[in-house]
Amino acid sequence: MANASKPNVLIFLCDQLRIDLLTCYQETLVRTPNITELAGDSCLFERAYTPLALCSPARASLLTGLYPHGHHMFNNSTPYYSYCEHMRPDVTMLQDWVDEEGEYESGWFGKWHIGPAQDLFDSRFHHTHSEPYEGGPVFLDSSHWHPNTRIAPLVQSVGRGTAGTLDVTMEGFPDVVAARYTQEFLQTRDRSKPFFATCSFPGPHFPWMVPEEWGIRYDPDDIEMWGNRYDTFDGKPINQRKIRLLYGAQAGGLSSEEQDQELKELLACCFSYIELIDAMVGEVVATLKQQGLYDDTAIIFTADHGDMAGSHGLMNKGAYMYDETYRIPMLLKRPGAREATRSSAFVHLMDVTATCLHLMTGTEQDSLSGRSLHGQTLLPLAEGEADWPRSMHYAQYHGDPWGHYSSRMVTDGRWKLVWNLTDLCELYDLENDPHELHNRFYDPDLDDVRTACFDYLLAEAKRTGDAQVFLLKPEHEMAIQGIPVPGSS
Repeated sequence: MANASKPNVLIFLCDQLRIDLLTCYQETLVRTPNITELAGDSCLFERAYTPLALCSPARASLLTGLYPHGHHMFNNSTPYYSYCEHMRPDVTMLQDWVDEEGEYESGWFGKWHIGPAQDLFDSRFHHTHSEPYEGGPVFLDSSHWHPNTRIAPLVQSVGRGTAGTLDVTMEGFPDVVAARYTQEFLQTRDRSKPFFATCSFPGPHFPWMVPEEWGIRYDPDDIEMWGNRYDTFDGKPINQRKIRLLYGAQAGGLSSEEQDQELKELLACCFSYIELIDAMVGEVVATLKQQGLYDDTAIIFTADHGDMAGSHGLMNKGAYMYDETYRIPMLLKRPGAREATRSSAFVHLMDVTATCLHLMTGTEQDSLSGRSLHGQTLLPLAEGEADWPRSMHYAQYHGDPWGHYSSRMVTDGRWKLVWNLTDLCELYDLENDPHELHNRFYDPDLDDVRTACFDYLLAEAKRTGDAQVFLLKPEHEMAIQGIPVPGSS
């Protein structure tokens, strides 16, 4: 059973959740009272980021503590376009370590997407949800679990059939099923051991569909357009313009006004989906409390990445590194903690790995089965210690279904530099341009800013073994626009 030195560890992992849609982060139309209540007992990290804004790479990073170049899940593990359906076989994941150590009971319930669904069933998790064809919902054979018309037909159709309500009961809906498996585990587990478990919600990943009995709970007319809905992409990478044209073509000839109205209707479904997930968080936490486990359990609430959701005229995520997709929510409730704190330190998903190891061993860990971690424990920050060595966040991008496209990003909260290895680079002044509309990379007056960002980027690439960036030189990027390199003849 759990005690002060061996607490339980529970992770709530959402898929594609923007931090600006959570009331614990800022004022928003979306109602998330249960997540806000959890935040009341937690340390809220204001500057949390994903290492790569795609599902499979980010999820693999959470369980390995490594950037994608370390675990080799570069792209989404999706048939037909992915070149990395399975993760690098010699990398240890948290469930492997837990099984080897033998002191914890582990479980994963819900969306997997670190390889095919069979990879989860073949993993060393002690408990997972049912395997396909053992009865139960049709989505059990999927690594995604996303709600769609495979589950049930649409009742209310929104966005020309891309969102709406499904003719399915609440108990047959994927996110509810993930919560129910987690609750069953909490109620029936081996009480002689502490547990390490993840409740992995498939939402609010698009398509934004909810059960008809839950319903669409927001009025589209109450939803305001994003401040960066309209981006001209002047002076920006050509790849972004191509993707924007793709989404424009998918609009089916709708006018700009009609597209905006359709987006509001879609967002009403998205907000309803988030509210449903919030309700499930509340029910799982209620089960913890009913079982007398809440105070002995560390809880981490986070997401693999965010969602453009119409910002910059883009949907989902892709070959761009805007804050909408790279910033993520992150809460850490320490065992026994009953206070709300906030941290502005730069943290990321690999810190969750190190934090889980710290919680389960009682001491800080810098490696997992002999391989150095790319993150570090969040417990000192949550306990109020101010010393944190990371002054920027470093992130990556390696590919997507529209063509493989490699980028690196660093941000210190004021400036963000994106090094697109085969395209124009980007530099945004987040203080004066929070919507990231104006690319300042080729401004000759910002040489000191570019240099500081590139210095940190290259140092972090060297520290973590990300060798690809060393094939190119930052000073050549200015020459692309005919701008002289400082110090050159």
